[in-house]
Amino acid sequence: MTQPLLKFLAIDNYKNLFLDKQINLTKLNIFIGSNGSGKSNFINCLKFLKDSLVTIPDESRGVSSFENSITQIGGDRILDGNVASPAVVRFAYCFSLSQTGTSEKDNGILDLNIYVVRNQPRVTISKEFLYAGEYLHESSKPLYYYKFHDKEIGKGIVSVDNNGQNSGSHFEPLENIHSNSLGLASIPRLLEYSPYPPENTPVYRIRRDLVEFISGWQFYNANNMDLNEIRTAEPKLGGSDKYLSPSGDNLPLVLENLIQQDIDFEEVINKAMKSILPKTRRLIPIRSGRLSLTVEWYFQGINEPFYLNEMSDGTVRMLCWATILNSPVLPSLLVIDEPELGLHVSWMPILAEWIKKAAVKTQVIIATHSPDLLDYFTDCLENVLCFYSEDKTHFSVKPLSRHMLHEKLEQGWQLGDLYRVGDPSIGGWPW
Repeated sequence: MTQPLLKFLAIDNYKNLFLDKQINLTKLNIFIGSNGSGKSNFINCLKFLKDSLVTIPDESRGVSSFENSITQIGGDRILDGNVASPAVVRFAYCFSLSQTGTSEKDNGILDLNIYVVRNQPRVTISKEFLYAGEYLHESSKPLYYYKFHDKEIGKGIVSVDNNGQNSGSHFEPLENIHSNSLGLASIPRLLEYSPYPPENTPVYRIRRDLVEFISGWQFYNANNMDLNEIRTAEPKLGGSDKYLSPSGDNLPLVLENLIQQDIDFEEVINKAMKSILPKTRRLIPIRSGRLSLTVEWYFQGINEPFYLNEMSDGTVRMLCWATILNSPVLPSLLVIDEPELGLHVSWMPILAEWIKKAAVKTQVIIATHSPDLLDYFTDCLENVLCFYSEDKTHFSVKPLSRHMLHEKLEQGWQLGDLYRVGDPSIGGWPW
């Protein structure tokens, strides 16, 4: 699977999001909307899927990765407060499975129904399907890779290729399917003792690609970046870290590894820092003691290096974003919440340019409240998703377009200007 994409997410009965249709995503996605409008809830739906697949279960407490991930996003409180309990919360994720886009098999939809009883901690999977296509399956009969818990909890069917070339496929039954674990994560166990080779099941191949893709998602929130940790951390040599940690404390190690992997990255990161601090001469990770790393920053006319604990908050933050967004090893999906936090307004066009360049190579989601940053996305309005109020309790999502804002753009308005004044065409004020 070459450079896959998350093509859409559909949500039903989840917290304050009222999404009566699928929300399509592109390579570059800019989320805007007031505080509490559902941007973080949307992102948490993505984190939940990754964590359900890659988190190691807590066997000492008998807690599965799925159960732990559900707890992280709210447990039984994921159910919309206005929906009668019990009820089903639905997440449907559509992925591209190839770059050709010539048939329904080029896309796969993971359709997950989660049974929730309010004030009961146990949340289970009531249905789980993986099928081909570009749309949710209510109005059609797609090609199913598997159906779990469809007729009876704990049982399901999986598609198996028939013997012989071009002879189609058929369904085989499966049992002992746990309702407290994501089926996609359980496929190897379920197929281990099947009477047919796992390689004959299309889902076995597709699952491998999907898990690899989803495992590569990286999430950052500027509010969670620990500047004190970043400044004082001296990570040990030898780690293989290629991605910055959520707190940013492994920054020197990531810089070291990326420079070792890509001969041009040292020049790239130095050019990025010169764009925000023109007197930058050189920034390099160096040995600190025998087994640790730190960062030295050299400036024109000064022989002694500066260290991160001597740099401003905004400068350290920009170094983190530069490392993430200009990396030669970008994640399969990069999500950054409020990257503008603590940055000078003059750096916004630079940050926007880094974001756009990263989105050429991978899929990017940025959630922002900064009108100064939004000004520099006026040229790509179709990539902006607005979270807006439906009834002061629920929020929906609409993509912006040049046609929608044509009159105001002709008058010289920028996207950030419209956001500043609470223009109703992009959601307005939250009250």
